[in-house]
Amino acid sequence: MKIKLETTVEGLIIIHPSVLQSMRRPNTAEGAKALGAPVIVDSENICFLAFNNEGYVTFFLNNGFEISLKITHDEAKNAYNFAKMKIKNVIE
Repeated sequence: MKIKLETTVEGLIIIHPSVLQSMRRPNTAEGAKALGAPVIVDSENICFLAFNNEGYVTFFLNNGFEISLKITHDEAKNAYNFAKMKIKNVIE
């Protein structure tokens, strides 16, 4: 299986490019580009986990960014919970 998300003992969530739908800041002309590299998010910067207007599971961050993913809500919730507890885990 391909790895979708990883969590670290530092409380980080590593999002692999294969599950990244979009990464953008609302009300801006351009979204951020991942360029094929994993995106690393500190769980302390996540405000909440919900769905965006297009129906994708989305991490909403304190700095205004939205990171939309092509995974189920349960997978994202598990990654968030493991990162908050600072437990290393891999979600495939």
